[in-house]
Amino acid sequence: MIFWPLALGLSVFVIGIWVYRRDLRLIAIAPVFIAAPLAAFAGEHFTIAGSIAELVPEWMPARLFIAYFVGVAELAAAVSLVARRSMRWSTLFLAIMFGLFVLLMDLPAAIGNPGHRMFWILAVRQTTFAMGALALFSIEVRSDRLAAISRWWMGIAIIYYGFDHLLHPALSPGVPNTKLTASWVPLPQLASYLAGILLIASGAGMLVRKYASSAATFAGALMLLLTVVLYVPEFFLASTDSQRLAAINFTFDTLLFSGTLLAAALANPTASL
Repeated sequence: MIFWPLALGLSVFVIGIWVYRRDLRLIAIAPVFIAAPLAAFAGEHFTIAGSIAELVPEWMPARLFIAYFVGVAELAAAVSLVARRSMRWSTLFLAIMFGLFVLLMDLPAAIGNPGHRMFWILAVRQTTFAMGALALFSIEVRSDRLAAISRWWMGIAIIYYGFDHLLHPALSPGVPNTKLTASWVPLPQLASYLAGILLIASGAGMLVRKYASSAATFAGALMLLLTVVLYVPEFFLASTDSQRLAAINFTFDTLLFSGTLLAAALANPTASL
């Protein structure tokens, strides 16, 4: 349950850094920050496929097969991104995959439970991941329009997430969730307020083309900082496999969000108004 998600995620991360070693700027290695979480999630699909199959809508046939198939698709996309091969196709199909998650699972759940914040947060998160893949695809096909669409969505999304931090300061900062900030974190509510303010400011900056790249880079760096400082330590502090798996999920989820924002910075270089 723990070995394969961790082994695949770390292996792809290390290989990706080596492949991209000629340019290790944050925005340049955005594909690595996307690929490593995809590989880790693929490991989960392979090891706990039965549990993941239960998340597939009941009306869909071959739910266990779908769980394995998605794992294979995630791993294939991860390999493509770190190998820098066939990225036009992998980024396009990755965007479609996350879009299908939203249309088939997250959006129906949010509409069916309009008062439940987490369903909307998940729908926005998966759509943002789709937009991150779309941003990388826009680079491959040289489409300024697709890059702008991804930038606008991400700007609005992190403004929304920023306000959620301000409304729920006791919860762990980063991608909004239902988890209380770890007890070992000093001034936890202050950290959440600060993260919320910075996300709102970054989101506003992303809506202005002139500042979009800088704002997206800052937001991506913030998510990377939270990954390293807040979620990685929780893996080593965990005492059970379920707690370690949760730490792996939070670590790679936040890293994926970081890579997604950095992809927007890469696709939207600073330009004058």
